[in-house]
Parts: sequence; structure tokens; C-alpha cells
Amino acid sequence: MIQHTADFESRLASIGRDQRNVGTFSAQTLPHQSFPRDGLVAKSRIAYQTTPLAIEEVRRGVFVFRGAGGTVTAVSESHGSAVIDTGFGPRVEEIRRAITGAVPLGVRWLVNTHWHFDHTDGNQTFAEAGATIVAHANCRTRLSRDHYVPSLEWRIPASPRMAWPTITLDGSGNFYIGSETLKLLPQPPSHTDGDLVVYMPSADVLVTGDLFTNGSYPVIDESSEGSLRGMIEAIERLLPLVKANTVVVPGHGPIANRDTLADFLDMLHAIEDRILALIDAKLSVPEITAAKPTVEFDSTWGRGYVTGEYFTRMILTGLGVDEKPAGREPVSSQKSEGKRRGNK
Repeated sequence: MIQHTADFESRLASIGRDQRNVGTFSAQTLPHQSFPRDGLVAKSRIAYQTTPLAIEEVRRGVFVFRGAGGTVTAVSESHGSAVIDTGFGPRVEEIRRAITGAVPLGVRWLVNTHWHFDHTDGNQTFAEAGATIVAHANCRTRLSRDHYVPSLEWRIPASPRMAWPTITLDGSGNFYIGSETLKLLPQPPSHTDGDLVVYMPSADVLVTGDLFTNGSYPVIDESSEGSLRGMIEAIERLLPLVKANTVVVPGHGPIANRDTLADFLDMLHAIEDRILALIDAKLSVPEITAAKPTVEFDSTWGRGYVTGEYFTRMILTGLGVDEKPAGREPVSSQKSEGKRRGNK
């Protein structure tokens, strides 16, 4: 594992952003970056619509369905079954049929790892068939309200009431499917402010949602209080759960293990260090993107619809860095001078 010795606390203070307090910025005050209008969303939808659905039994009774939006996991036991996430809307019926073929008993429980459409579009379908939806409290909040993503100029209407979680939590909890325990581990703001990880100790399977994407850069949803720093801290909390033989189910991409998750964390750390150094040098957003701080990792992690440049711009938006000429102070430093990560 790479050791990271950069003084993150003082460097982050120099741009005036406290990642733990990202919620103090409303959608209207978040800096606007030059994403193509709806470009990232449109590209993701094309990928979800056209990628074949792959089905894999990663442990006895634990099935993974990937390619049709966010990864879906199904757990089958003699007393019923549980599903984690439900995939992308146009593929939901295909996913449902595949789950029925692998898990013949009805789905009693549905767990959402977060609120994004590619993980929750099938909520209503499964709820109407009798599943109880469980999620982080903030996931219900996001699904029940209209939402706006400033960096993408994208407005999302509230989901139908039937798609909202009916059991929510903001602290850890367990529930049981036959002999298997599902440990539900809500996270502080990271990918979003409503992320929830599921760990199955008997099967030794960790389902991360979009806290981890294998073979692609993650989306960081600053409109839901997500941040690169939050992503890093989430993975650092999860790694102690992951042993040499643990199956790690990412939000997108192939099944992984501890080494892959550790490589993902190292990549996030390295890119964070590079971007903060460029900000310290008072480069403008175009100069930072032109410097290509992700280039070393693009061949491994930039192969999906989130390119290195997209990822850089997401990070800058989460840090509060606006598009200004070189030499000017970032907008956030004028609003929150002297703040430190973790201070109130």
C-alpha cells in the first residue's frame, strides 16, 4: 500500500473547503463546471442499455447481476431472499426475470446502497411484488424529492412513493435471511450522503455500492454532499473488513478482491494529492485539466464513461473550485476562510 504523507489538513484549508461540511453549500452556490449538458448521464444510459447482463454466483446462494445499470446482488436462503439494488429502468424486467431464475423464492427485502437511478429504478417493481425497501435515511429523502445536479444541469423528479424506502437507518443494523446475516453499514457523506454498504460475514461478501467502481473512475455527486475526501475515508473504513478471500462486489464493474480495492484507494489518494498541489499553485480549472492529473491511471480507471477529465472536474466541483483565471483565489476561500476538515 502506498503511504500518503501530504499535509491534507493545511492544504485543504488553503482553498477554504471543509469536506465534512460540504452540505453548507446549496445547489445554487456550488461552482459551475463545464460539463457537456447531460453528457455524462446520456453516456451512462447508453452503456446501461447496451451492455449484456452478466450473471455470476459468487458464493453459494449469492448471485451478482451486472451490466444493466448498477450491480444487483441477490441472496437466496430457505426462508426467503434479499436483493441489493435494482438496476436501470429499461432493463428492470430483464433483471427481475434473471433474479427469479436464480432465486426462486420471492424477494422479501430490498436494500438500496444509495439513491441514484441506476441502482433504484426497479424499486417500485419489487415493492409492488411485496419487497420491503431498506436504505439509509438520506436515500429516502433524496428519492422523495425533486433533485438538481448543478454540474450536469440535470433535474431529477422525485420517485413514485411506492419506490421510497419504508425502513431507514443512519446507524448500523443487521437483518437475517435464513443462516445469513446482512450487516448494513451506513456511511458518512462519500459518494452521496446516503451511502450504505452491505457485508455478509458467513458468505464473506462485501457489497460496496458506488463507493467502489472496478475498472472505472467513480461518479462523485457533489449535489448530494459527495466528495473525493469522503470516498477515500469510506474505503479506508471498509478495508479492515476485507480479507484475502473476501468477495468485493463493486457498484459497477467486475467482481473484485482486497488487492483491487486497495489499488482503487491508492489511485484516489494519488489523484487527490496531485489536484491539491495544482490548486496550491493557483492554476485555473482549464490549466488543472490540461495538466492531466489522472493520466497515469486513465488506462486502468478511465475506460468507462467517466473519463479522467470528467473525474478531475467532479473533484474540483466538490472542492468548491470555480472556473476563474489563473492567479485568482478560488471562490470557496472567500466563503469559508480557515476551515479544517473535521472542525465544526
